[in-house]
Amino acid sequence: MEENYVPTKLSLSVVASCLVSFCGLITETATNIAFPAVMKTFSVSTGTVQWLTTGNLLVVAMITPLSAFLQRRFKLRHLLLFATLCFIIGTVMAAVSPNFAILLLARLVQGVGTGVGVPIAFCIILEQIPFGKVGTYMGYGALVSAAAPALGPTYGGIVNQTLGWRFIFMILIPVLLFTLILGLCTIEENRQPEKVPVDMPGIILIMLTFLCLVYGFANIGSFGAQPLGEIVVFVVGIAALLLFAKHCAKCEHPLIDVAIFRNIPFVCHLIAFFLINAIMLGISFLLPNYLQVTLLCASMMAGLMLLPGAGLNALMGPLSGAALDKIGAKLTILVGTGLMTIGTALFALFGMRLNTEMIIGFYILFGVGCGIAFGNTMTIGNTMTIGNLRLPVQQKAYGNTCFNTLMQFAGVTSTSICAALVSAAQGRNNGLGCEIRTVVGSTQGFIFLLVLAVICLILQIVGFRVYEDR
Repeated sequence: MEENYVPTKLSLSVVASCLVSFCGLITETATNIAFPAVMKTFSVSTGTVQWLTTGNLLVVAMITPLSAFLQRRFKLRHLLLFATLCFIIGTVMAAVSPNFAILLLARLVQGVGTGVGVPIAFCIILEQIPFGKVGTYMGYGALVSAAAPALGPTYGGIVNQTLGWRFIFMILIPVLLFTLILGLCTIEENRQPEKVPVDMPGIILIMLTFLCLVYGFANIGSFGAQPLGEIVVFVVGIAALLLFAKHCAKCEHPLIDVAIFRNIPFVCHLIAFFLINAIMLGISFLLPNYLQVTLLCASMMAGLMLLPGAGLNALMGPLSGAALDKIGAKLTILVGTGLMTIGTALFALFGMRLNTEMIIGFYILFGVGCGIAFGNTMTIGNTMTIGNLRLPVQQKAYGNTCFNTLMQFAGVTSTSICAALVSAAQGRNNGLGCEIRTVVGSTQGFIFLLVLAVICLILQIVGFRVYEDR
């Protein structure tokens, strides 16, 4: 038991790094629900205000792939300091922004802080927490990463309706100051920084990849109007990704060691993790929209209706992580993914006639499944390797980078496709009212997410089967 002992100081360092992640991730969905108020304040269109989320996700997606390099090159304490200061500066700018341009700039600065800060918690857990406690602590990390976006609509709806949208940012400032002090006092280094050369070609290629792919997905709704432009953006992004993979295979100090992708179980769980994130954030986009537009609920009421499911999503992270440590990964992950798939299927099946009671009930089932599957999938993906249960420290850094990068990319991919489906249905001139057209578009979104859920479940099963066969 002594070998699994976790010092209080180490636990507090995990708390500090998780708080940075929480602040960064909760604003991604909390800001969305305040869009109408921001549009009214600054007299901007829906297409313009969307850039508060798209721009932020774009920066995060471009910064996160650099995390393995940053964690080798700099001390974790210095990275946390930089990430928290960036987020504090961006948050203050957002809270007092006199115009939309400053607000957008603030969200971009916050994106830098989120991109640097989110991987730190998982880095500390994977490198410093005893192996027998990794599942539990990854559950705590999952509590933050899964619960923050899920709680965002509730938090944003209540604050926006009672205090105004600027307080969505103001309330976070004392939390960030506390986080900064706690992190500087508790984070310890278990290795010295390395003088790793900067892989500038790799940085340019990976940034170009996510710049194009994020921009392409964010504007997928305009594909019908500008198909050629969208195709060009996607082609350039995919080409840059292929060149990046080729470059990393030959580079002495790559941003990501592509050899890790030869591990089939790792790849299966990595893609499954991406799909879990995409499904969670897709549902988090569709349900508030459905409640407010179709069922005519106020933003605060819509947020409160989603609170039980979001709360259970958060609670299941550490509980299921402890279960993984005691009974193993396969049962917990397959049960969680199965519940998530059933919940998504219920939304798709009853999408045309959902009421508030059904939404609350289905979302609770869905949230429990996501809470069980989310963190445990990341844990097993970062620790499973053929012939040796524990990945080497450096491989864990690369694995952590991959998981965190896809976690950010999943958000813009899923929400953009769901938004495009809803927008396309709303734009059809078929004689139906706006509410009915929103129902049709939302149901199409639920069906799309159900397809992703089924693929996710298959990948989880294949990942475990390949591992057991070998």
